[in-house]
Amino acid sequence: MKNGNSVKLLLAAIALGSSSVAMAAGPYIGLNYTQFQFESDDTDEELKPDGVTLRAGIEFNDFIGLEARGATGVSSDKRSTALGDAEFDLDRLYGGYVKLSVPVGEMVRPYIVGGYTEAKGEAKFTTGLGSIERESDTVNDESYGAGVDFNLTETFGMNVEYMRYLDKDDYELNGISVGFRSAF
Repeated sequence: MKNGNSVKLLLAAIALGSSSVAMAAGPYIGLNYTQFQFESDDTDEELKPDGVTLRAGIEFNDFIGLEARGATGVSSDKRSTALGDAEFDLDRLYGGYVKLSVPVGEMVRPYIVGGYTEAKGEAKFTTGLGSIERESDTVNDESYGAGVDFNLTETFGMNVEYMRYLDKDDYELNGISVGFRSAF
């Protein structure tokens, strides 16, 4: 029932949106710095490797678009815990998403995004008794998030975003990112 109300609210906001929004529909490409957050049942620590995400998409109008993403880790994160050391390194991540936007002015466009992600990474846990390495195969899951696009010119902008890429029984992979995009 709560999701039904959210959809109704989004549709009402779209219907009331201003038609004078300067952000034009069309194709775009973007690059984001992403701090991934890996949480596992094996450790109480949140591991935060850094990565870069390439985004390419098309906005059909002011309200709906499609986006493809590819990401790679640029550094791993290692933390010491009471039980030993934990380390996570993201090898790659890619996916396809639907993006729903609500223009609230000429320069600001909040959005929600949802779709499907595949990722591969390596989690390594080391205890005083030895090393336990768990390398993931290609893992996939439904993904969702929210963000805000800021239009700086008609063809250049910035964005900030939070995404939940993977939500499995014993671990999660999230991302907080900031970046730039260019329309063409």
